[in-house]
Amino acid sequence: MTAPLPRTLHDLPPRWAHFCLGIERFAARDLGVSLGSGRFLVGLSGGLDSSALLLVCACLAARDQGRIVAAHLDHGLRPESGQDAEQARTLCAALDIPFRSVRSDVADLASARGLGLEDAGRQARHEFFRDVLAQEGLDWVMLGHHLDDLAEDVLLRLVRGTGWPGLSGMCGRDDSLRSVRPLLLTPKAVLRDLAQDLGLTWREDESNQTPLFRRNRMRRDVLPLLLEENPGFLEAVARLWRLGRLDQDYWTREMDLPGVQPTDGPLLADSILETSHPALRLRLYKQILDSLGPGQVLAETLFRMDAAWQENRLGTVFQFPGDKLAAVTREGIRFSRKSLEK
Repeated sequence: MTAPLPRTLHDLPPRWAHFCLGIERFAARDLGVSLGSGRFLVGLSGGLDSSALLLVCACLAARDQGRIVAAHLDHGLRPESGQDAEQARTLCAALDIPFRSVRSDVADLASARGLGLEDAGRQARHEFFRDVLAQEGLDWVMLGHHLDDLAEDVLLRLVRGTGWPGLSGMCGRDDSLRSVRPLLLTPKAVLRDLAQDLGLTWREDESNQTPLFRRNRMRRDVLPLLLEENPGFLEAVARLWRLGRLDQDYWTREMDLPGVQPTDGPLLADSILETSHPALRLRLYKQILDSLGPGQVLAETLFRMDAAWQENRLGTVFQFPGDKLAAVTREGIRFSRKSLEK
């Protein structure tokens, strides 16, 4: 970095000052989080997305006396990963932001926990971020996912058979992980323009190009074809995300899980199912399953379970990701987890 990086909104060219304020409005209106005055941890990989996010958060925090700490987890998967950590450290020094970093052997973690590398890396990051949040007295983790990431996520969910509104993609705010994604509706091309205009440097992770991971294949092969067919595809994904959030909020308010008995595992009683529209039944099923722990529910299995209940196929059991079970009984559909039965 040859020239000093901007540290306040006043240091920014008007275009980028307005951009930062737009990110702040999105976070406040759509995610319910105030970027300028909060206490945040920024997950900093050293790549373009998180580096741009750190700069935006730094400028907003400087105006409203917010507090920012950056955190970098070295996954230990590439020989050059130490250079990513050094890039992140250098950026934090340039912006005068406290920096926390650890190295984790994600490959060993994946082997020990029986996980893929992506899942193991995600768990390691969540654990590290949670520790830093507690140690530093911070409120939220800021993550650099952007609109291109959201489009990839929507495509992955479509391939897996995810139903609505989960099909609209990753959440912008996850209270269970204390995480927020302020850039979620911002195209990556805009972040690249910001970085180039302001002299912000970053590192490229070459592993993002390997075809071994399905997400990379979506990014490299599928998404460009869709953008050729419809240059407005990313904007369509942003609209889909907004519709999904509205529907999810509406159904969450409407349901409040009536008829679920807490004893002997959640029971969705026949008296509730018989008076519920199929759309409501499907959402009740999913909300109960989500309450039992992680594991993405597929719409097709929900449809098959609903059909089994309608046909009174007593004793039919359905298994869902995360070792979750649902059984059709004389009283209704009873939900449980395998791990709780042992």
